[in-house]
Amino acid sequence: MMDVPTVRDPLKVETLPRMFRRSAMLRPDKPALLMEREGMRQEFTYGELHECIESLTRSLRKMGFSPGDKIGLIGENCPDWEASYLAVQWAGCVVVPLDRMLKVPEIRHILRNSDSGGVISTEACTETVDEALLEIDRKFKKVSMGKTPKGWLSLEALITEGSELDPIEPPDDIEELAAILYTSGTTGQAKGVMLTHRNIGSNISGGYQALDYGEEDTFISILPLHHSFEATCGFLTPLCSGAKIVFSPSLKSKDILDTMAQNDVTIILGVPLLFEKIVQGVQRNVRESSGFKRLVFNAGMSLGKIAKGIPKAMFGSVRKAMGMEKVRYLISGAAALAPWASSFMERLGLPVLQGYGLTETSPIVSVNRLANPDNVSVGPPVPGFEVKIEHPDENSNGEIVVRGASVMKGYYKNPEATREVLSEDGWLKTGDLGRLDKKGMLYITGRVKNLIVTAAGKNVYPEEIEAIVGQNQYAAEILVYGHHNEATGREEVHAVIVPNYELFDAEKPDITEKELEEFMREQIRQECARLADYKRIKHFELREEELPKTTTRKVKRYLFAKKPVKV
Repeated sequence: MMDVPTVRDPLKVETLPRMFRRSAMLRPDKPALLMEREGMRQEFTYGELHECIESLTRSLRKMGFSPGDKIGLIGENCPDWEASYLAVQWAGCVVVPLDRMLKVPEIRHILRNSDSGGVISTEACTETVDEALLEIDRKFKKVSMGKTPKGWLSLEALITEGSELDPIEPPDDIEELAAILYTSGTTGQAKGVMLTHRNIGSNISGGYQALDYGEEDTFISILPLHHSFEATCGFLTPLCSGAKIVFSPSLKSKDILDTMAQNDVTIILGVPLLFEKIVQGVQRNVRESSGFKRLVFNAGMSLGKIAKGIPKAMFGSVRKAMGMEKVRYLISGAAALAPWASSFMERLGLPVLQGYGLTETSPIVSVNRLANPDNVSVGPPVPGFEVKIEHPDENSNGEIVVRGASVMKGYYKNPEATREVLSEDGWLKTGDLGRLDKKGMLYITGRVKNLIVTAAGKNVYPEEIEAIVGQNQYAAEILVYGHHNEATGREEVHAVIVPNYELFDAEKPDITEKELEEFMREQIRQECARLADYKRIKHFELREEELPKTTTRKVKRYLFAKKPVKV
């Protein structure tokens, strides 16, 4: 295992309720969770949250839940969701987080496949859950956060009743299952990832060693909590280290920025789309400013390329207007962040740390360090991980395989799928292509399934082309994949492009469809001039709507795999 940079010693790994309890007992009066939504304010100190979780645990046991039972959890991000998650585990049960954006058949499949016998839901999702349960032939115990529909029990009432019951010790076996997380399905098939307390606890500890955060920090909860990135890094990690979490009341940019400004948020976890939208918003405001302001701003950005201290002082008012005056750093995950976005943020004095992970790894595998970020890469591994490149090509690119305490136990009730990716000695095939440099920095170059092989046997990585062409300001989104040309029998590089219509409306409002196509053709040729001939886009199509994505904003590539292509 390679040596990796750390900033401090590891946390003691226990079951997740015990890790939280240890943190709560050290700082019972410190604020832990805060949410203001639709005129309602919900706030917990660590001591109050601890008491709430323990009371709910007792009621879950009284309801008949036993250690090992599976309980679904669905709803929008809120303190009650997080309390329920830990209470389920404190009772010795296994939590099954569900994406609230799923449709009835998808929810039904997960609840049925996971053998769940209960479900805890926010009020907004109870009707959908009831419909999903109609065709599942077993009784469900149902708990509602908020208003209580017929057939449901009140979470608030259960917490009140549980406070009068006998205490229950949290489980202590870290090898027991903590959660089953169903993958988002960018390849079209969702599987239940089994994560133990050891898996998730080790990942929390690895992140704690790699990054500098603690009691004085405030995290903002934006990404959906059912996803492993937000669950481990934006929920469990802060609570196990004494930090505070504030919840954004919605996904509207104004609400997010207002929440950050009003609560002095210091650390933001996000996906590339969030950060790219913020950058585009700043750029739009600059374009609409006076000539003098544009001149000053652009001069500062140019200086920021060579003198890192200048932007911090120069762009204080810009960061304040963005709601990011107190932000120490941003962490980007779930997909590749465009280099122009991270560079822009850093020149504003906002460090961006890009990381890499999978649901199957609890999720962090690697992350850039604040002391020396290199966002062309996804940083060195976090402590506890071994990373190697399998079957590298002449450029050292190959499949990334990893091993460590955070690697999943397997796919629930799917030993065949588990054997396909997990070796007997613990190495997990990630399905991602990448390379390691001499410093131990990991670079992601693509997906094994996305790889395009030309007639000459050359490997083409769609993500590389997307990163290059995607820097063009007239391309809002781009998806590259291999199109099989039936006439030649060859696989050719094809692109689907969503033009930046907002920019066209501002600069070329009268452009015709034919002129738009010709203009974009020229833009693509210019960008592809930076690529080897065999990597260049051979044909493309323009799309008006944004590319279809999962709820964690990953493009659903599988939807384009068999899509008819206009050449």
